[in-house]
Amino acid sequence: MNRYAVRIGSVLALALSFQLGVFAFAGAAENAAYAYDGKRVVFETLVRTGGGPAVSADDAGLRQLVRNAGGSVTWDADNQYILVTFLGPTVISFAIGDAHYLIGSVSHPAAFAPFVRDAHAFIPLNDVLHALKLPPFSSSVAEAAPPTSSPAPAPISTSDVGPAPTTPPFATPMPSPQTDQLAQVTGVDAQTQPGSVTVRIGITGNGAYEWRRLRPPDNRWWIDVHTAKLATAPIDQTAGTLVSSVRVRQQSGDTVRVALSLPAAEQVDVTPGSDGITIVVSNRVIVAAARGTGTFGSIVTANASPLASPGASPATRYVPTNPNLIVIDPGHGGSDPGAVRGGLQEKNVALDVAKRVRDILVARGWQVVMTRTDDRDVFAPNDSAHDELQARDDVANSRGARLLLSIHVNSYVNSGPHGVATYYYKAGDMALAQSVSRRIASELGINNNGVIKDKLYVINHAVMPAALVETAYISNPDDFALLQSSSWRQKMAQAIADGIVDFTESN
Repeated sequence: MNRYAVRIGSVLALALSFQLGVFAFAGAAENAAYAYDGKRVVFETLVRTGGGPAVSADDAGLRQLVRNAGGSVTWDADNQYILVTFLGPTVISFAIGDAHYLIGSVSHPAAFAPFVRDAHAFIPLNDVLHALKLPPFSSSVAEAAPPTSSPAPAPISTSDVGPAPTTPPFATPMPSPQTDQLAQVTGVDAQTQPGSVTVRIGITGNGAYEWRRLRPPDNRWWIDVHTAKLATAPIDQTAGTLVSSVRVRQQSGDTVRVALSLPAAEQVDVTPGSDGITIVVSNRVIVAAARGTGTFGSIVTANASPLASPGASPATRYVPTNPNLIVIDPGHGGSDPGAVRGGLQEKNVALDVAKRVRDILVARGWQVVMTRTDDRDVFAPNDSAHDELQARDDVANSRGARLLLSIHVNSYVNSGPHGVATYYYKAGDMALAQSVSRRIASELGINNNGVIKDKLYVINHAVMPAALVETAYISNPDDFALLQSSSWRQKMAQAIADGIVDFTESN
């Protein structure tokens, strides 16, 4: 089991740790209202099929239920898939017409294939509840035939609802929480003294942190405590004239952010200790942006330049101006279809996988910009290769992104070559390419051709770490079948996203 498989269970179990009671019907025929732990959720689009109850992906009740678990629902009508994503690595994905769904990269049989009715995507309700570790919805009467192009399924009525078991009968339970692997931020306290403010972050356990401040006149300052969980409710408090506010949030599944609003460019000193981190804001004025890193707990270190590797010179070290931004580049587009076989075009596959990667990363708290979000040229139709490729680098370079990841489909003159390959060129690219390649190798059952050094334009002219993934060979019949599969594309996107996060956690 990889380390993210553990976190999947932890995220869902923690998010859904409220005590669930038996679902009880409380609504009229057109709506199905349920109560759990004193809370009320109304499924407004619940219908019945031969395989069981279905609910629309845009149903307000479903979205409320998922929000309660700390997640969100995305319906991509163009590519016909539905994602339920969370701050942690968990992604639950359905594809229209596919009688299987994914929890992460693991496939599960669905009660029935999701379908579209009146531009609304319907998914199996019990499969969603199962994935969320909630009691299943049960029906006491025979179900209707599976959906066809004939009249839409009828809403479930009062008589269709039976009591759900108090203990979910899951054959394959999700991993149990392992919160002992995460440090706990137990509290944040601000004390004002003449000429300074001391902010004390109490932490139990070991971990690392990274702090950042923007250049005046912005003056924003924050510290991210990695591999940590916030053990208290979010915090908002004032701390006098030097620090107008202190805000504490669970920034992502395993990162706690403490943000300070500074009215002016005050000096900020960070001191880690065995039981937390001490921040002192003083009225000494500084004039430049700064960043730093360190560890806390049993091994304490502090460093003002976290991105410097051993032996690296300041002139060659890349420091992103937006370390939370990831740029995803779907290859080709518009007047350039890329590799083509039958009705399948590289530009469309690359865009589909890129959108899935984006959705996963955004759900984990990252900012994501795509070089294109639809079928178009990035620079101009029928432009030169130089102009088109440079325009993609410009998207990342101009924004000071943390990294750039380009997605493509491979092809060859015969059907022999097959599998995935990950490319790098600059020295700073290798770790990213290796992280993504490792995840693809462990999460997908496809031939992995490994990490290859090649002077490809996009990765060579990106100033930040960059890698390019050739997901599969459209010229190979087995790979061609995989490229046409929505569930396989989702697995590829999951592996790429996991590899990106692995890289950011160690670089």
